[in-house]
Amino acid sequence: MTAAALLLATLLIGGCSTLRWGYSQGDTLAYWWLDRHAGFTETQAPQVRAALAQWFDWHRREQLADDVALLEQIALAAPDDLSAAQVCGWWGTLEKRRARYMAMAVPALARIAPTLSAEQWRSVQQRFDRTNATWRDEQLGADPRERERKAVERVVERAEKLYGRLDGAQRDFVTERMRRSPWDAQRWLDERQIDQRDTLRTLSGMSANGQTEAQRQEIVHAWLGRVVQPSDAAAGRWRASLRDDQCALSAELHNRSSAAQRRQAVETLRGWAQDLRSFLPPVSAKQAAKAP
Repeated sequence: MTAAALLLATLLIGGCSTLRWGYSQGDTLAYWWLDRHAGFTETQAPQVRAALAQWFDWHRREQLADDVALLEQIALAAPDDLSAAQVCGWWGTLEKRRARYMAMAVPALARIAPTLSAEQWRSVQQRFDRTNATWRDEQLGADPRERERKAVERVVERAEKLYGRLDGAQRDFVTERMRRSPWDAQRWLDERQIDQRDTLRTLSGMSANGQTEAQRQEIVHAWLGRVVQPSDAAAGRWRASLRDDQCALSAELHNRSSAAQRRQAVETLRGWAQDLRSFLPPVSAKQAAKAP
């Protein structure tokens, strides 16, 4: 169920070029992702599908207009220079919404997770192991210069979704800027595995018979809190430093963009907003249309 929240956050933060399609198929995409991990039974599958459909219904009614308004707000600011504080403000808004999105998954998670068998949890662990191995090979197994090149290309690819093609000077800036980033691939993998172990330990440890529904929801809520904000102080500081650095990089790159690239950014952002607006209920659509 948190897959729905994470999928939506990814679409919004990443600026997916197929946002309309991704949102329209969101519950199906989230189900496929979850099913590849757990392999749902004939009894579990309709429960998961129903929970995901309910989550997206809730988001369309209660949250989508705010997401449209945020995209329009960023589009209004895009013709001008930006500060890191502005970018972090938008990022902070998305992070708060992500926490709200995940909180809405608590009842369904608390109800369905205890029904998974030990074999299904082993399947989840095996999926974690495979994705970690692939990531390790791609991020830690290559030559350092190749890793740097790939890191730069990821940033450039995301930027070009918004601005169009970057020129040589802009690419050189990204390369130089990434060399000063606090990003640490090994640390990221280590913390990802900590989160995965916490996920397995917490969710597989719940018992449908040994705990009340309220107790299970409390356990899931606490776990989601750790997903959003790690309890380890050092991990929290590192994530904060990464966020601040990404905000600064985004603002600095934007301020090096041309007038044509900024016009492209405005057009792209408003296109994403329009894509999402098409899914709004009539009343919410009117509210979003009044957004600045």
